[in-house]
Amino acid sequence: MNAFQKTGMEQIIGSPEPSNVSSALIEMAGKRLGLNKNTIVELIKPQNIYIFRLPVEVFGKIFNVWGCVVLHNNARGPYKGGIRLAGDVDVWETTELARLMTLKTAVTGIEFGGGKSGLRVDMQELYNLFDIRTRSFDFERVVKRAIFKEYGNKFRTMLTSHTYIPAPDMGASAEQMTEIYNATGDPASVTGKPEGVHGWLPGRKESTGYGVSVAAIESLQHLGIEPTKAKVAIQGFGNVGSYTAYYLAEQGVKVVGVTDSNGGVYDKDGIDILELMDYAQKHGTIAGFSDNTLDNDQLFSLDIDVLLPCAAGHVLNGRTSKMVQAKAIVSGANMPITPEGMEILEGENILVFPDIVANSGGVIASNMEYSGSLSAQQKNKDNVLSFIKHTITDTFANILDIKAAEKVNLTEASIILAVMRIRDAMKLRGWLTATSCNFNELSNGNHKN
Repeated sequence: MNAFQKTGMEQIIGSPEPSNVSSALIEMAGKRLGLNKNTIVELIKPQNIYIFRLPVEVFGKIFNVWGCVVLHNNARGPYKGGIRLAGDVDVWETTELARLMTLKTAVTGIEFGGGKSGLRVDMQELYNLFDIRTRSFDFERVVKRAIFKEYGNKFRTMLTSHTYIPAPDMGASAEQMTEIYNATGDPASVTGKPEGVHGWLPGRKESTGYGVSVAAIESLQHLGIEPTKAKVAIQGFGNVGSYTAYYLAEQGVKVVGVTDSNGGVYDKDGIDILELMDYAQKHGTIAGFSDNTLDNDQLFSLDIDVLLPCAAGHVLNGRTSKMVQAKAIVSGANMPITPEGMEILEGENILVFPDIVANSGGVIASNMEYSGSLSAQQKNKDNVLSFIKHTITDTFANILDIKAAEKVNLTEASIILAVMRIRDAMKLRGWLTATSCNFNELSNGNHKN
């Protein structure tokens, strides 16, 4: 644990925050910008953490769901971040994801801050509780509906005041966002609402995957590779991975390999993505789509132009990064690369497109959905996707400039830009005082946006 982690927050919680990538990157950027220790701590640590219990009733039985809401930083706008439902949720993972959202909204210039919710739910335990022996999607829908109804009721005041604006994340979907809207009665209290629900946004479902495809095309063009001659592989075929594949294939890129949690498929001539999406919709997996299969290690080892991890974090580590033959990494997942993995990839001169920019399409669209819900003026799908493309391409140009000026990698450049914007907003709002700033920070600082 370094000096930046020894704060009052850890003393109250009773455990130190584990070392994590986002804190290390903020610390690096802060030092490069000449910020003092106290200011860097203000940028790293969340402003609020809520630990809570939801008593949930399903079929006459009551079970408890524990969770947390981490509100990291709202200097640049309302706290924004999805609700993750999983059996391994904890406060430190949720804190890391909230911090990443603060960085993501800042680097892309979106007027949101960063937050996150985590609901710790072991679905298998609930199957056992209700003595259900085989998987039932209908049962899981009923359970989630009850959980999110209680969540919406518990945090109704915070949500209707637009202090924190949640959205779907792992284990949640647009359907569950409807339950939150039902509880609040406010269409601007949540984003990622399904089509037809007051305040929904055309293109929101596709937005993250579309943004990843834009980042992939930018990477290919930066490397001088014609998209129609490029080959890519995608880890993960959920909402993000599938739409990433769809939009890349639409532009003539060959998607030669795809995996999900159950299996994978390979075709050197390019997979028919529409057929794969249809198969996955019917079967809940891509496993069995073709006899020509592959696993994640084989996917990472493919001789391709772009590798797109669109599932879990930390998948490219000290072991798997050594396998990578791609010329670029573009991520739909948050923090897919460990520090050890990054060192290996940089040593091989593999371009790593910053994940906080690559997968920002969802929050860019969420900002449009939120704004539209307040004004009752809905955008069309073309407007939404066009704005996502414009934002990501402009951000990439900005971080390329910082990379050249500061002689850092693209990820570090993106964090420098984000930290500058967050620091400047905190100064303007009077949140950085003489006890947390040096003289230069209180005046003009060492850098300008």
